[in-house]
Parts: sequence; structure tokens; C-alpha cells
Amino acid sequence: MAPQAHPGPAAWDAAAALVAVLPRIRELHGTTVVVVAGHPVLADDALRHAFCGDIGFLRYSGVRTVLVHDGGPHLPAWLDDGPAALRTHVAGSVQRRLVQSLGEHTTLAVGLTGEDGRTLEAGEGEDVRVDPGVLRMFLDSGRIPVVSSIAYGADGGIRHLAATSAATALASALDAALVLPAEAAESAPQSAAVVDMAVPHAVLRHLHGL
Repeated sequence: MAPQAHPGPAAWDAAAALVAVLPRIRELHGTTVVVVAGHPVLADDALRHAFCGDIGFLRYSGVRTVLVHDGGPHLPAWLDDGPAALRTHVAGSVQRRLVQSLGEHTTLAVGLTGEDGRTLEAGEGEDVRVDPGVLRMFLDSGRIPVVSSIAYGADGGIRHLAATSAATALASALDAALVLPAEAAESAPQSAAVVDMAVPHAVLRHLHGL
């Protein structure tokens, strides 16, 4: 019988990393985190794949995760084309890519907009009202809500919200931790964590202290 091959250094390093994060997995289990998909993630296939792997890992390690996104770096080209075109771009094209990428790591992602269940309503100025009922339903069933930052406006139409504003309001309503991308640093609340999503696996690196 041929001798059994021993794992190489890379395998040992991977095993050591998994053991090192066990205490943090225990701390995070059962908590809720709202994460904004930064523009690097929305624009780059490899970064999106790594980001969605992070979200899948969090889900399977017991973290209740809500993912929020806007229209990405090409949004300005769509803002003047009317509500239907805006919804098609943000909730159709951008969200579909995220949900499909998450599907490579977990089958539990579900896409919605702030219009669904009146989850998000834009008031006067920067005021954002939240009804978290739909999100709680999905989280309680083990799903990962992927929320497009489109909301009902005060005039009855739809408004595109900054993903940071939408996520901050959702995190407050859900009593959740908040993780924002580097481009949101200037508008980030003090309680939020800001990570550079141009770095692969930045979310997991931050949450697990790697």
C-alpha cells in the first residue's frame, strides 16, 4: 500500500486559519449584520465572487446577513431615464448579478427592493422610514435578503436612496451591525465599520479580525 500523502503547507495554513476564527464564529453566531456591496464589488467579477463567498460563509456560520446595494458606479447614466428604467437597472441588472453570484455559494439569497412590503420609504430630506417586517420574515427563515436601495417617495413615486442611507436605516431598525465600503467613509455613522472592498474578502477579514 502506498504511503498516504501528507498535506502541504497551504493545507496546514488553511486549517490553522479555520481554527483561529472559531472563537469569533461563536461570538457572531445569531447576530445580524447589514452589509453594503461597494462599487468595486459591483464592477468587478472577481471581487464580487469573493464578496459573495464572504456572505455565504457568514450565513452558514450562523450570521443573519442583509445585503444592500445601489446602482453601482454607472448609476448616474440611469438617473434621468425615469423610474421604470432606474428600477430595471438597479433591481434587475445589478441585483440579478449579486443574487446569481451568491447562488454559487448558497441557494438562500432572495432579491427585493425597498418598495416590497414598504420596507423603505423616503421622507423629507434625508429621513428614511423602515418597516423591517419582510426582512425579519426572510431572516427568520434563514434567507439572505438582497435589498436594492429603491424606496417609495413622499410624492408617491419611487426614489433612489444612497445605499449608505438605506443600510443605516435598516441596521437601526434591525438592531444590527453595519459594514460599509470605503467610498461611504465620509457619510458613515460612527457605529459603522468601513472596509476597503477593493481588497478580496475584506468583509470576512474585518469581521473575523484576519
